[in-house]
Amino acid sequence: MQSATAVTTTALARRRALSAMFASLGFDTAVPSMRRAGKAATDTRLGDPTTIASVSQTLSGPPSTVAWLNRATFGCTQADLTAFTALGASDAARWTAWVSQQTSPAAISDTACDSRITSANFKALNLTPAQLWSTYHSDTVNYNHRMLPIAESECATLIRQIYSKRQLHESMIDFWHDHFSVNGWDYDGGPMFPAFDALFRATSAGNGVFGNFKNLLINVAESASMMFMLDLYSSTRAGPNENYARELCELHTLGAMNYAGVLNPFDPSLPVGTAGDGDAIRLKYVDADVYNITRALTGWTMSQSTYDTRNDLNPGTFEYVDGLHDQYDKFFLNRYLYDYEHQQDGFDVFAALACHPGVATFIATKLCRRLVSDSPSPTLVSNIASVFLQNWQAPNQLQIVTQAILNSTDFANGWGQKMKRPGVAMVSTLRALGANFTPLPDLDNPNFQANTWSTTNAVLSALQSAGHRLFYWPAPNGYPDVQIAWASSGSLGMTLRLLAMLLEMTQDQTVSASPYLADVQAQTLAAFPTAATRTAANIAGFWCTQILGYQPAGVYNAAVDFLRQNVAATAALTLTTDTWSGSNLSTHYTMSRLRSMIALILCSPDFLTR
Repeated sequence: MQSATAVTTTALARRRALSAMFASLGFDTAVPSMRRAGKAATDTRLGDPTTIASVSQTLSGPPSTVAWLNRATFGCTQADLTAFTALGASDAARWTAWVSQQTSPAAISDTACDSRITSANFKALNLTPAQLWSTYHSDTVNYNHRMLPIAESECATLIRQIYSKRQLHESMIDFWHDHFSVNGWDYDGGPMFPAFDALFRATSAGNGVFGNFKNLLINVAESASMMFMLDLYSSTRAGPNENYARELCELHTLGAMNYAGVLNPFDPSLPVGTAGDGDAIRLKYVDADVYNITRALTGWTMSQSTYDTRNDLNPGTFEYVDGLHDQYDKFFLNRYLYDYEHQQDGFDVFAALACHPGVATFIATKLCRRLVSDSPSPTLVSNIASVFLQNWQAPNQLQIVTQAILNSTDFANGWGQKMKRPGVAMVSTLRALGANFTPLPDLDNPNFQANTWSTTNAVLSALQSAGHRLFYWPAPNGYPDVQIAWASSGSLGMTLRLLAMLLEMTQDQTVSASPYLADVQAQTLAAFPTAATRTAANIAGFWCTQILGYQPAGVYNAAVDFLRQNVAATAALTLTTDTWSGSNLSTHYTMSRLRSMIALILCSPDFLTR
């Protein structure tokens, strides 16, 4: 056990290193106290969108290729850079080739990631909705068994984010899960979640996150998880439920930016424009439109989800029941839906929304916000909205739109305008450190030992504490996508704690002497096989390059000073001992100090900035 003096010495050393690092990056660590003498004022500039430019100016910025790859993936690794370099003769040519390659995920071999998924022996991931319903949703006794599908989906998603070569695909799946957000741990929706996730992962023509928006919109509406999230399954002509229709307008398509309140739909002040199908359409929606969309979608339900469908076949799958549908005429966005059009009412609603100029602008804004900036330029949004609208019937509409954003000048020059959310920071860390981590759910796991705290539980709990656990957001608006939401002392503090914790975690916390998630000592020794080359200068440079893709002076110097302690930066260090040495700090807990130095790099603004 460490003595109190050792703990204090280590803590003070870390504090000095952090202060030196942030000071070297332009953060004033000598701001007058806000509350009491000796207490440093909190620097909130990363949380203030009006100061994005000034914060960006204090950071040197990575090479363009590193910046681009970091913002389009879950973290750029040295292997990624090597593969990228082989794609062309110039960075511009390589980037164009990379975007084209990554937006065709089915053509990318991903055998290593697939093997890791297979080795996890998940039970529910590939089941049909009917199988999920009969095996898990029908179990009202064993909660752990009932919720195994969402637990497996969470673990499998983490594995793919960390290890998949289809990095852009995973990034866009993450975006669309936030856009069409459901609470994965909902009692009814959780058992059906793998089928919901599969909608985004589909790579067949017209489907998935690089397919057609209207197709994705309809597929999501028909899914059990969304049906349960927003109550569409229970909406009938005798008891219409407007929950789904309202969120369809506000969150999935038109956005609050196009909401005109409770005005009469015939109010002459409401603007009218031309939709992608060439016909006139009202540009703003009002409450009357929500009510009529609700009516148009009555009868859209699930087999065996209600009294009326209790005896139907294929439980948990979409079903249209004509007897539950409001058959009379409807009017929305200045378009008529005539009597007795049956299920076509719903299809007409989705078609009108898919080609609406306001929908194009709303989706373009959210995509640009995710990939470029918290406040994307109006010109970029307008250009991307035009691409979205022009291709509204194309089977690869979303592929074309994503490519247009990634190939834009705004994206190319946009580094420093985004902050990694906690989940992205965690996955980026695991990727940069070459971690070996296959998360497995404890739920219904016969190998799980009662009263133990598994590595998976520890990681997910820490991510939950930072506010960004996968599929855990309770509201239908999805996790926030602007840095002000994640730069608070609470969320950012827990994120930094999580990143440092990953370096101390083992692959199986229930087994003594289990290997570290990331054996950074072995990697360091392998990088410097000759003892004389194991200097603070070399080691700090190596890990700055591994994690950041370059060696920014402020971070590098702080890391060197922390690692070297009382010897020269060029002096050889012993990295094979981890013992007390209060009289010579350069030999004091060197293995632990190596991990702490890497944690300092991970906690730097350079790592957290996108």
